[in-house]
Amino acid sequence: MGEGGSDRRAERLARKIEASKSKKPAKSKAKEKAAVREQERRDAIFNAFSNFYEQEYGHERWQTLIEALKKPVRHCIMVNKYSNTDDFKERLPMLPELVPLSSFVSIPCFALANIEKEDGVQEERRFPPPQKDRFGITDYYILDAGSVLATEALDIQPDDRVLDLCAAPGGKSISIMQRLGEYGSLTVNELSPDRRRRLRQVFDGYLPPKDERITVMGKDGTKWYSEPEQYDKVLLDAPCSSERHLLHDDKEFEQWSPKRTVYNSERQLKLLKAAVHSVCVGGLVVYGTCSISSAENDKVVSKMIRKGKVPVEVVKKTWPIGERTKYGWIILPDRTEGWGPLYFSILRRTGVSKQDDNHKEEEDQED
Repeated sequence: MGEGGSDRRAERLARKIEASKSKKPAKSKAKEKAAVREQERRDAIFNAFSNFYEQEYGHERWQTLIEALKKPVRHCIMVNKYSNTDDFKERLPMLPELVPLSSFVSIPCFALANIEKEDGVQEERRFPPPQKDRFGITDYYILDAGSVLATEALDIQPDDRVLDLCAAPGGKSISIMQRLGEYGSLTVNELSPDRRRRLRQVFDGYLPPKDERITVMGKDGTKWYSEPEQYDKVLLDAPCSSERHLLHDDKEFEQWSPKRTVYNSERQLKLLKAAVHSVCVGGLVVYGTCSISSAENDKVVSKMIRKGKVPVEVVKKTWPIGERTKYGWIILPDRTEGWGPLYFSILRRTGVSKQDDNHKEEEDQED
């Protein structure tokens, strides 16, 4: 066969190869369409989310708040009083530059000093992992400073009997234990077996061995009616929408809808009624969430005041960071150098139950 025939075959082969490059497989196009639909769905969820909270905060405030929520969560370290202080002091020079938070918490807590890059953006910095001291006790706990402030609001005295009704992951419980003395006690409750197991691991790492002041329970917090008026202080860190966490977790964010905050608020009210039932007359309940939704914050407290069978009053205080709400206080990252979100309301029980012989709360028909 001559060279001409070979050239023609080579040309035809080259055209086929070129055509195959320009022609996308049907399967690839289907994937592209599916990806577009998926992105449209995510955009719709985000727009619904943004519109929902813009109605609550107003356009201008929401724009600054959502940008702050998207930034990495800021943490502080809470120094563990049960660890060896000499070991911690030896480690201090190896830690980044620390700023004491003594202006708004009474136990030793430190934040990292803010450092700006050349472009004016805050440098993202992290604490090194905590370490064990010579006796096997962990030296510090990493958490949001707002969480420490919520336990500050409990005004814990050394001999108090305290209940932490929804205790996992354990940072607030460890904070409470920093304030309790030899004759104080803490009952911690967590319904989930896995979270309760991790909770025990936290206590094993941060507290003295076989500390008999702490008791771990695994009950449904909404049905905590077997111990009326048994505690001086009750902390209810209620499960909530946790919007800042959602914005940093695509899979979790896809589950968001306005109904989520409604569902959470119904459960939160049941938990709050149980918490108030458990505190003694004159005792304090601190109701807290990490939600930015008033439906899960002030409105839950409002329903407790109006519909609860146990009389309570709101204790109003002013704190160094955050801002006042109708029934409590909220720490939001756009106005507190990155702390929060964290909402809390302090309630004092003022009397006995309106129906002392009935420990079961009726199912509420919420408006």
